[in-house]
Amino acid sequence: VGGSLDLEGSQITELPDNLNVGGSLDLEGTQITELPDNLNVGGSLDLRGSQITELPDNLMCEELHLTARNISNVTSKENCGAYDREIYCVWTKGDFYIAAGCFFGTQKAFEDAVDRKYTDESAAKYKADAQDCVNRLTEILSKKAA
Repeated sequence: VGGSLDLEGSQITELPDNLNVGGSLDLEGTQITELPDNLNVGGSLDLRGSQITELPDNLMCEELHLTARNISNVTSKENCGAYDREIYCVWTKGDFYIAAGCFFGTQKAFEDAVDRKYTDESAAKYKADAQDCVNRLTEILSKKAA
């Protein structure tokens, strides 16, 4: 798909493997329970209110919006940063990724972005919140692997 794909509220139940969406993909409120292998979204991926229970190891997108409570390989923390965002930690592409507002990238990239935007004290708190999510997800993934 060259542009965006808005499937919000539709009755669709699955997507094809190797799906590439050049823009955003909105799956909010759909019946999809599993994302396809090698999903590549050039813009934002909206999974809020979907039936997704686990994110694939090879997910690629620019932004990620979801409800973490339903997804087994995601942790979250509320009221983070200057805008009281909910942040998420996801394991994908062999690394921890942080989703915060319109940001979705590695933990290192998140920390670099926070250092550029926030003062010392608020930056340290925001990064500590992300680290807490990483620590909890590490524990969940370790238990799963055992």
